[in-house]
Amino acid sequence: MTKRAKATDQGLRGHPWRRFLRGPDPEILDDIYVPALTRALRYDRCCAYFSSSVLAAASRGFGRLIERLHALGEAAPHPAVRLVVNEELPEADARALLETGDTTALEALLDKRLRRARDLLERRRLEMLAWLLKARLLDLRVGVMRSGEGIVHAKFGIVTDPGGDAIVFSGSGNESAQGLLANYERLEVSTSWADVDRHREYADEFEALWTDRHATVHTVTLPEAIRLKLIRLAPKEPPVVSRPMRWRASGPR
Repeated sequence: MTKRAKATDQGLRGHPWRRFLRGPDPEILDDIYVPALTRALRYDRCCAYFSSSVLAAASRGFGRLIERLHALGEAAPHPAVRLVVNEELPEADARALLETGDTTALEALLDKRLRRARDLLERRRLEMLAWLLKARLLDLRVGVMRSGEGIVHAKFGIVTDPGGDAIVFSGSGNESAQGLLANYERLEVSTSWADVDRHREYADEFEALWTDRHATVHTVTLPEAIRLKLIRLAPKEPPVVSRPMRWRASGPR
């Protein structure tokens, strides 16, 4: 067994997590996404706006996670990956969504953002996400402000391994190629075993968002038409990635 495989078997505790990270720096990818998701069983992320490139960027490091979830079959968490993305609606449309549950305007906006993949790399990443969605291993919710103004701008993630250990990361970084590899960003990382209070704070915050119990944010399930459009991108077999793929330092901020 290689040292890397042995460390992965040890879960998140088998990796020396750096607390403070700064971009533009590919080490943000190497020090969070790849080592965390190769050890993960669950991934919760409150990130940026909904778009093809953002969803594709969110799948970086998913290769090993997909292999683990596929091997677990029905024993895997459903969903194992939960993404809360934001959207800003005109006030009248936001009010209609909040008061009547009318998602027509939201669906039109999300459909416009879900454009054709720009290149082979983005298409493969979207296929990963689509396969997870089709297999009920991924779910998304869209957040809008209950006041009808502003956006869900918080950015944080929680990665949990099969043993229940977790890391929390938060900061300015977006789930985009630009956000990780080109922008000036700051991220702070902590572990559930060394900072119990920080883990509990972010875990409770995410659950409030996911279950639509948050005092200032309303979240809705992904409209069915958008969900089906994504699922149509899914390959028949689970995608296999032999090594982590890197993004170009280009794309939306």
